[in-house]
Amino acid sequence: MQPLDFLAAVLPSSGLYCAAEFTTKKKEHLFVDTRDELIGIADKWTGSKDVYFALASFKETGSRTADNTTHLRSLFVDLDLGDKKTYKSRKEAAEAFEAFMVKTGMRDLGQPIVVSSGGGYHIYWPFTEDVETSKWKPLAESFKRLCKQEGLEIDWNCTADAARVLRVPGTVNLKFDPPKPVKILAEGSGPFEFDAVDAFIKSKLNAPMPTAQVINLPGARPTAKGQPNLTLLSNSVTYFKTIVNRTKEGTGCQQLANYIENAADDGMEPLWRAMLSLAKPCADGEKAAVWLSQLHPYDEDRMRTKLNEIKGPYSCVSIDGLNPGLCQNCPHFGKITNPLALGRETKLDTTEKEIDLSTPVQPTVAPPSPSPTIKRPTPPRGYAYGANGGVYMEKSETDSQGNSTVRQVPLLPYDLFVVSILCQESDHIIYILAMRPTGPQEITLAQRAIASKDETIKSLAQQNVMAMFGSGNDKNLYEYVRAAVEQASTNQQPIQVPTNYGWQPDDNFVFNEHVYSPNLSPRHVPMRGMVNINKATTPHGSLDNWRRIVQLLAARKMHEILAISLVGFGAPLMRFTGYDGFTWHLGSSESGTGKTLTLELAASVWGHPTKFRVNKSTSDVAMQQRMGLLHSMPLISDEITSKNRKDFEWAPGFIFDVAEGQGKDRMESGANKERENTTYWKSMALLSSNTHLVDYLTGARRHSSDGEVRRVLELTMNKVIQWQEGDTETISLLKTNYGVAGHRYAQYLVDNREAIDELVSKTRVRIKREFGFTDDERYWLAGCTCLVAGALLAGSKHAGIVDYPIEGVISVLKGMVANARSSVKDSIRTAEDILNAYTREYYGKFVVVKALDNAVATSLGEDGVIDQSITRSEIFGRVEHGVTIGHIDFYIEEKLMKQYCSSMSFGYSDFKRQMEDNYTVSYVKKDLMAKTKGPQMRVNAMKISRKINEDDDSVSMEAA
Repeated sequence: MQPLDFLAAVLPSSGLYCAAEFTTKKKEHLFVDTRDELIGIADKWTGSKDVYFALASFKETGSRTADNTTHLRSLFVDLDLGDKKTYKSRKEAAEAFEAFMVKTGMRDLGQPIVVSSGGGYHIYWPFTEDVETSKWKPLAESFKRLCKQEGLEIDWNCTADAARVLRVPGTVNLKFDPPKPVKILAEGSGPFEFDAVDAFIKSKLNAPMPTAQVINLPGARPTAKGQPNLTLLSNSVTYFKTIVNRTKEGTGCQQLANYIENAADDGMEPLWRAMLSLAKPCADGEKAAVWLSQLHPYDEDRMRTKLNEIKGPYSCVSIDGLNPGLCQNCPHFGKITNPLALGRETKLDTTEKEIDLSTPVQPTVAPPSPSPTIKRPTPPRGYAYGANGGVYMEKSETDSQGNSTVRQVPLLPYDLFVVSILCQESDHIIYILAMRPTGPQEITLAQRAIASKDETIKSLAQQNVMAMFGSGNDKNLYEYVRAAVEQASTNQQPIQVPTNYGWQPDDNFVFNEHVYSPNLSPRHVPMRGMVNINKATTPHGSLDNWRRIVQLLAARKMHEILAISLVGFGAPLMRFTGYDGFTWHLGSSESGTGKTLTLELAASVWGHPTKFRVNKSTSDVAMQQRMGLLHSMPLISDEITSKNRKDFEWAPGFIFDVAEGQGKDRMESGANKERENTTYWKSMALLSSNTHLVDYLTGARRHSSDGEVRRVLELTMNKVIQWQEGDTETISLLKTNYGVAGHRYAQYLVDNREAIDELVSKTRVRIKREFGFTDDERYWLAGCTCLVAGALLAGSKHAGIVDYPIEGVISVLKGMVANARSSVKDSIRTAEDILNAYTREYYGKFVVVKALDNAVATSLGEDGVIDQSITRSEIFGRVEHGVTIGHIDFYIEEKLMKQYCSSMSFGYSDFKRQMEDNYTVSYVKKDLMAKTKGPQMRVNAMKISRKINEDDDSVSMEAA
């Protein structure tokens, strides 16, 4: 038989073949497509290298591993010879093999191929067909057991190794001097039927070969992260010493016992590696590995090399494959995966400790303030936390001999503990944290639910908290939560949950579910009633990136945008002015003027640039509710002229309400009782629209708007911004960097409250002097003071957030105040304005009498007909042209004039006084239908007379 014929007999018919050498440091492996190529490599390397071939075919090149094999076509064994081997001579090995063949009856199957390796024998049983690795492996393992059973000493690592390499016939073994040839001694009588060999070998085994149970489940395998079994395993600590002690007592690992007893014998290296694989993950693994190696002895360098090569602990099945015959009688076999279970203990932690609540930060996100920590309490008696997470219940058990032991029953794979008891409007709520691998999860539970197991388990399940290992553990979980709540109720005072953001009565400041107290780290308190605001104020990005936006606008001298955006910093300062609220308005009908950017920049101090704002469909009542919740932070709204708010007439009342600092009083539904009004604030509102609010207040309204105008300042933005190259990239940072300034500002406010009070006071004095504010401009003064003080506090001399161009801001505010003063001056109403409005509105219902030569012309309005059908409700006054020579006389029913003055928010007494000061006024009984064909209408009338100017056909008093 030639080498190529040999390879054709023992190798699969197709696939990739592998040739290998281990003589050089490179330890080269070559993958080829044909057996001819294998022979070519062998011929090339012979004489300079020891040449090997793999017994399997492979799926891919580059990896000689069992996982990469596809088929094999032979069963093989390796009989080693030498001074330190089991067989001292070739004769001894041959006799042992022949005795095995006769005793087992395998001689009757036929003659195998026998190859002299130079140092021993390689023996092959070739098959008639290719056999898949998964089908070949059990046969190889069974054959190992048969060899063990019948006393044939083989290389136990070789026979069941699908990726094994053996020497190529026709080459030489360079381990000897001179080299010894590798040659075929017996060509064999094969090939053999695989199934026949398999059945024969299994029939000769005294005990069936154990196999690992494989369960095929549908779906994808879950990732390791967050799996409860892995979390529980991380709480386990394994000591090799414990395994040794149990082994010495007879309740441990029989393979370890065999190694300890026979470690100095030849052929123990495979079992030594297996024992090292068990020692490596143990807490005392270093010490155990040294001890195991010294028993043979194996030197330390060799031990280190093997430890580095070991990827994980050998299973019981794998160890049994290395040294068959012992594990079948072990009481643990089939019940545990590997002997490590015999030395495993649970690591517990029952101490109180600080827990870091910061969640994993994305690369673009920087925390705006120190990571908050929270104290995990000691567990209730009878319970413990796993050292690496998890909740355990201590359960006492007594065995059949009366020995009492404590077993740790896992309830949850992560820590779950009561943080505090919250009191929100007289309801008590349990605030619980679940420390999941993905980050802390807040759990809230009504304290009254603790009275019932079912209610507690149901409430926890609604928040994705479930007891491990099925519903049978529900009672244990309930008992733990019940005990934890009882402990918290005994040891803690309930924490009052703030009902709003901003300044609190105790001078703390609340923002984004954090309570800021002087010189302390922010304390987290869940505020479940403010879900939308909580989300909108979650910080994102970095202060440095947010600061770049303000610095760009300052460099471009865009002072208008910067000035109004200071509402974000100025709103919390209203409490120091003595006033409750003030409104700012941006008016612009043009696009690209910076109106939206101004709103977003102001909002970004505290939260998301757009989600912090109320949307255009929000009603004015809902806006007041939001302002009460924000309390000290600005209310920001765009497009306030939206049709969803009916008409613009709501705005004046809203401005007044903002200045009053409280929402509307309301009645309780179905009861003659007012609700308690808890909607209060000391803050600012920033509104915008595509019209000019002040123009509406001073021109388009029936009512006087003097009070509203003095409670609002408006900026008209009509200049389209021309951005420079690179500017838009900087401005776009606003989308991912927001809310970070608010955290630093909030902490600075509470740390320096008294100094801030003094700074606001000094700023007010300066602003009042520089702007020349009068007492009736006090709201303007308060608003401007807050913006300028906010700019100062945000700067590097105070909070260190960003420096604003103070003089540029003041210049913008001066311009706004000047425009407001002009509007107020133009909007002052007089009695003459009221009379003009009255006559313009109702002129079509005035009886008009014109004196002509020797006659009188009458009409209703300009050309309406007066007859007997006219009723009192259709007549609103009488005007006579020239009836009194050279005069126009107005007769207006006093009752109607009083009503009209009231509708125009103008006092009737003021109206009379101003009329009497400027015109001839008398009060008479007058028939408004005199000298007409209409019915008599005598009323108490005010008569207003003035001289007729040339070319004056008007019925108004404007020309007087």
